[in-house]
Amino acid sequence: MKLRSVCFLLLSCLVGVSSAQRNDYYQGDDYQDYAGDNLYADYANKQAAAGGGGGMGKALAFGAIGWFVGGKIHSKRAVNKVKKKHLADQKELYAQYYKDVLMLQTQNAELAQMVENCSKEQVDSQFYAADIDNDNLVSRAEFNMYKNQYLKKHPEMASQFPKFEQFDPDANGMISKAEYDAYYRSLGA
Repeated sequence: MKLRSVCFLLLSCLVGVSSAQRNDYYQGDDYQDYAGDNLYADYANKQAAAGGGGGMGKALAFGAIGWFVGGKIHSKRAVNKVKKKHLADQKELYAQYYKDVLMLQTQNAELAQMVENCSKEQVDSQFYAADIDNDNLVSRAEFNMYKNQYLKKHPEMASQFPKFEQFDPDANGMISKAEYDAYYRSLGA
């Protein structure tokens, strides 16, 4: 407690002495007569006389230039980053596209083979269904019986069903398996 009061007393004395000295400085006769004792006022007057001013305009100009240049650098970095990501995504997309196309081509080849086998089996089964007596020859009577049975099941095919003469190019009245196959080969089946 004593220490505080002593410190307070010393501090009060110092403040009192400094304020007394300050009052002595400003009360002198020299100070009253001297009107230009302000350093800032001198500086401002010199700047106004020289036409220098424009501190705020310069600050704004440099700020705008800095903002523009910084924006260009930042935007260039951002664009490059997006381009790299886009190229990586594009590579991945093309690789997936290539794999998908290759897989589809393989599937198409397998399906074409399966269709060819099914078509051949279907064509063969039609010939053997028409050959009632199993002699590997279809007569006109057997052909007409098969045609009538087929058109009962599929009446919409009546206009497209081939005639007997189309299967029998040698006109011997019998359709052999070779003639039957040749007819469908000529159609591309």
